[in-house]
Amino acid sequence: MERNAMLEFDPFITELAEKLHVHGYYAFYGEHYNETDMEQYRRHLFTSFSNIVWVELDARKKYMIVDHRGRNTVMKLIDGMLNTRRTLRANLAMAGTDTSEVQQEITHMMQLVHMLNFTTFRS
Repeated sequence: MERNAMLEFDPFITELAEKLHVHGYYAFYGEHYNETDMEQYRRHLFTSFSNIVWVELDARKKYMIVDHRGRNTVMKLIDGMLNTRRTLRANLAMAGTDTSEVQQEITHMMQLVHMLNFTTFRS
C-alpha cells in the first residue's frame, strides 16, 4: 500500500471503513504495517467507530477489530493458527528438535486470545 502525504484524502481510509462496517475486522498482511500506521488510521476512523483494537499476531499478520463480531472471527482465526502450531510443536518434539520458538508463538497467541476474551466494545 502506498500512503498519501494527505491521509485524509487517502482512498484506503474509505475502503477500510467499509470493510470494518461489513466484517467487524480488517486483516493487514505484510511487514510494512506498523503501530504508527494504526494510529493514523485510528484518528480518521474514530468518527465512525467507538472502539478500535489493533492485534499483531506476528510481523506479517495484524488485525484491526471494531466490534464483537470481528473479535469473535479473529479469535477463531487465531485458534486455527494455534492448532497448526501445536501440531508443529508435537512433530518437532517427536523429531527431537528444539520447540522453544514454536512454544513462544503459542504463548503469544494464547495471550492475545485471553486479551480479546476480555475486550468489550461499546455500541
